[in-house]
Amino acid sequence: MSGVLPVLMYHSIGPVPKGSRRRSIFVGAGAFERQMRLLAHCGYRGVTMNEAHAVLQGGVPSREKLCALTFDDGFLDNIDTALPILQRHGHRATCYVVSERIGQRNVWSEDVLGVSSPLAGEGALREWIDSGMELGAHTRTHARLPTLDDATLEDEVGGGKRALEDRFGVRVSQFCYPWGAHDDRVVEAVRAAGFEGATTIVRGCARMGVDPLRVPRVHVLNQHGLLSFWLKLETRYGDRP
Repeated sequence: MSGVLPVLMYHSIGPVPKGSRRRSIFVGAGAFERQMRLLAHCGYRGVTMNEAHAVLQGGVPSREKLCALTFDDGFLDNIDTALPILQRHGHRATCYVVSERIGQRNVWSEDVLGVSSPLAGEGALREWIDSGMELGAHTRTHARLPTLDDATLEDEVGGGKRALEDRFGVRVSQFCYPWGAHDDRVVEAVRAAGFEGATTIVRGCARMGVDPLRVPRVHVLNQHGLLSFWLKLETRYGDRP
């Protein structure tokens, strides 16, 4: 599709934990390997959101077939499992990290999933960065941003950015809205914090000139087979659940 850059959304790369009430966010390692291999086979190069931002806001489609790869929440398996697969197939990606939950567990979604999983610690995230991958921000605590007062909103958004930059010594320019929850006030807070781009959970491929702080993504879930994955890349199928 001309003028289109798919932004794929992942969470955990690994088996569905025993007792989980929902399978969708857990993409198996074998399935992920096949997806990354197919990307390369079809001529795509997986890139970070910072790289994608430059293309989308430049208004000129890349001569390459690019596909941005994103991981929400900063699960440990993003580094232990996904990183070697990304490297094998020549892809780069962005991992959105909750700054005050590094090395802990995703307790914010335990009520929904029925389980919690380990989040990457500082050492693992440094490995991610040293491997040429990008660190993005996902607030301090994975809060539902539209529900917060102005001071708390700024602390979650801007404070989370500053915490990651201070801890890892890298520039953090990309943001992801926890739960996908955002409104005009939240978007303005993200802009004021100095972020250049932000991803949503609105379904669809990103197109040239997209609002950089409201970037849609293509959902890749446990139930999607390789054919569905390919259709999401090459057609408007990615606009569907």
